[in-house]
Amino acid sequence: MRAPLCLLLLVAHAVDTLPVNRRKKQVGTGLGGNCTGCIICSEENGCSTCQQRLFLFIHREGIRQYGKCVHDCPQGYFGIRGQEVNRCKKCGATCESCFSQDFCIQCKRRFYLYKGKCLPTCPPGTAAQPSTRECQERSPSQKKGRRDRRPRKDRKLDHKGDVTPPTLAGGTVGGVSV
Repeated sequence: MRAPLCLLLLVAHAVDTLPVNRRKKQVGTGLGGNCTGCIICSEENGCSTCQQRLFLFIHREGIRQYGKCVHDCPQGYFGIRGQEVNRCKKCGATCESCFSQDFCIQCKRRFYLYKGKCLPTCPPGTAAQPSTRECQERSPSQKKGRRDRRPRKDRKLDHKGDVTPPTLAGGTVGGVSV
């Protein structure tokens, strides 16, 4: 009875004296990752439970999946805090990076960001900015500027592009009798 107890104590003492990095390798490193921040970790699937403030990121490759505990979720994912586990969840299909499932920060190619949503085209009253892939609302000065550039209906353009004032029958225009 004493021999198994002594053996158990000897093994426990040996594990405590191993350097931390060697203990992690013995727990299991899975697909080239490690068990840093894990509470439960396996060789086949990596982390399945993380320390309290970390997010569980499940990386899927074909039919295999591997868990990793991370401080911040990678691009294309956002963090959800829960009572049981904090998880990284994938952004929407049109979203490159997001703050939550319903609020995108950057869109994938061919989509434009407008009020947290990724749209194939910008809504009326906005203009697409190709460099940032965002829809920006047109300011009132931009709209007004366009109207000012158009000739008024009561003005005619001569062949040189100069504005000719309207003529009045039997009156004067600019001090000249007509």
